[in-house]
Amino acid sequence: MPLPLAPTVIKCSMFQTLNGQPIMNRFHVKVGATNPSQAECAAVAAMAEAWWQGSVKPLVGAGLELREIHAQSLAEVNGPQATFSAGLPEPGALLDATLPGNVAFCVSLRSGLSGRSARGRWYWAGLTETQVTGNLVGAGAVASIVSAMDGLLTAVTGIGADPIIVSYYSGGGLRPGGPVYFIITDAIAVDSVVDSQRGRLK
Repeated sequence: MPLPLAPTVIKCSMFQTLNGQPIMNRFHVKVGATNPSQAECAAVAAMAEAWWQGSVKPLVGAGLELREIHAQSLAEVNGPQATFSAGLPEPGALLDATLPGNVAFCVSLRSGLSGRSARGRWYWAGLTETQVTGNLVGAGAVASIVSAMDGLLTAVTGIGADPIIVSYYSGGGLRPGGPVYFIITDAIAVDSVVDSQRGRLK
């Protein structure tokens, strides 16, 4: 069963490979009071690529490559979309060995409101051996990663949009009135422990 439509929302999917295996990060933005246009989808994709180049690439190993960015309107069936692939694939800049695909770092995305529906997560991939000691990501790397995620929020607002969490479910079922949006106001590290993504070890 498809999810309900989400008026004014663009889903941005960042397709990458980590040590040769496909992975993907995704975020959502609210672009205004009307349904997104193809130009707005293209602007979100271009913004995401610029953010990755400037903020993510310097902090991840060469085993992580950005391959394509896809921005799609969720406001209508067969709605506008845009794909950014110019100059890609692009590897991370760090030459230290990239850790296995199950190793990630979780950044919590907060809206300032209570409840699980009002929070999101971003699993940061591409950590290197020098960034992690035992089960802990180094303090410097943690600070840089959180700063990079804050930079994504700033980049989204810079194109006149809002970074949001889209909540489709409440109490175990679909929300009867359609999805609810929570504006993301902050990115934080709850701890410095690495997080396992076992599905990436295929």
